[in-house]
Amino acid sequence: MSAPRDAKGIEDLVEARFGLAPSGFQRDRIEVLLGENPPRGGPIPLERLVEAVTVGETYFFREPMQIEALVRRVLPERALVGPRGRKVRILSAGCSSGEEPYTMAIAAEVSAPELAPLLSITGLDLNGSAIEKARRARYSSWAVRGASQEIRERFFQRDGDAFVLDPRIQRRVGFEEGNLLEVLARSPEASYDVVFCRNVLIYFSERALRRVLSGFSRALAPGGYLFLGHSESLRGVTDEFELVHEHDAFYYRSKGPGPSSTTAAPLPPPPRRASEPTIPAVPATPEEAAPSWAEEIQRSTARIARIAETREAEGAASASPAPPVAGAPSALARVLDLLEAERHDDALSVVAAAGPSAPPELELCRAAIYGEKGRSRDAERTLGALLARGQCETGAHYLLGLLRENERDVERAAWHYREAKRRDPRFSLPHLRLGMVLRREGERASARAELERALELLRTEERARIVMFGGGFRREVLLELCRAQLGALGVQTPEPTPI
Repeated sequence: MSAPRDAKGIEDLVEARFGLAPSGFQRDRIEVLLGENPPRGGPIPLERLVEAVTVGETYFFREPMQIEALVRRVLPERALVGPRGRKVRILSAGCSSGEEPYTMAIAAEVSAPELAPLLSITGLDLNGSAIEKARRARYSSWAVRGASQEIRERFFQRDGDAFVLDPRIQRRVGFEEGNLLEVLARSPEASYDVVFCRNVLIYFSERALRRVLSGFSRALAPGGYLFLGHSESLRGVTDEFELVHEHDAFYYRSKGPGPSSTTAAPLPPPPRRASEPTIPAVPATPEEAAPSWAEEIQRSTARIARIAETREAEGAASASPAPPVAGAPSALARVLDLLEAERHDDALSVVAAAGPSAPPELELCRAAIYGEKGRSRDAERTLGALLARGQCETGAHYLLGLLRENERDVERAAWHYREAKRRDPRFSLPHLRLGMVLRREGERASARAELERALELLRTEERARIVMFGGGFRREVLLELCRAQLGALGVQTPEPTPI
């Protein structure tokens, strides 16, 4: 089958056939595809279209906290359901070239060897080329960068520059090329104990998203588990799953018979594994209306007015476009200037015109603009794509924290802020937002530490970050907000001096 040779026709086909709503970078890929041979007017093979709209970036032991939760919490629980010795069935939806399902098999062999033979893992992807690569199980050093040296030596053989996976692990995973919507439609009820679908839902249209979630609910056994990417949330989308949070891992449990898991029981001591350093989890918080960013700013208006006159000259200087270092300004420089002037639509036009070779920071700007305009779903999709490609992770986590906070999902917001400041401890705004969250939650000592650090860092924060992440507020306004928050904790700060 072939695809039409106009962008709108291709997007309509992609949504109708696969449920996908192409985002910015996917539209750029479609435009590139339209410019390739055969000449304009000829058919585009459907497999080329699939390659253009799917995201293949992944690696072993990605988001390791979820893998740990799988092998230490979920698999032992599911193995106790049903007849003794039955298979525990796992679907890795959007598995790309196989790193995710193979990671599950390796992690089970390392941390739960008695359960490893019971696993029946299926990797599913729309991209046939990716599935063929998964079946070959040959990977680059980049793909195994998340695995420890011990894991690489135990489960891979070197063949030149390639890492070839142990055949024992290969045999525990089967692969299928297919459309997730169609596979779920034909799957019997309660087909799976666990579904991993990380950084996939962000690409679906609203209608297809609800179909997929309904399909997961039907295909999962009662009490089965659904793992999504960090940028994906079911809050306000469906009530068929409950959120589980333990040891920095977020995932979902299908409602049905079984133990309540919104707050999981304490985990046993962690097994040895390759992972990022553990970050302390934020305690679960009650549902309560959190003041918006604008409301917090307005509370400081009186004090800001008292220093506004002394900042007028500096404000005028910061509002003027920064001159390029040499030659014509880059697309990113133009976007930052437009954002600083609050010309969001013009900034989006520059981002759209930059094309597929544009730096990922432009996609981060796109997400920030979507957030400012209230287009949360578009912002989530853009940020999810960046995280899926391992790009601009610090900024992506910070913006996701803002989105979660706006949804009153304080627990996940705090987690994203922590991830942002862990990746760059000198980024001031995650400290500020986390301090504000902790103050509202009554954690005064922790809030004070974060806010004092934010106050220190804000004075020298990069202009680009103030423009991109500051919500339209200048540096001195953010500093005054920080002082007001510290004042609410009873901390006196010196009167501001010119920066």
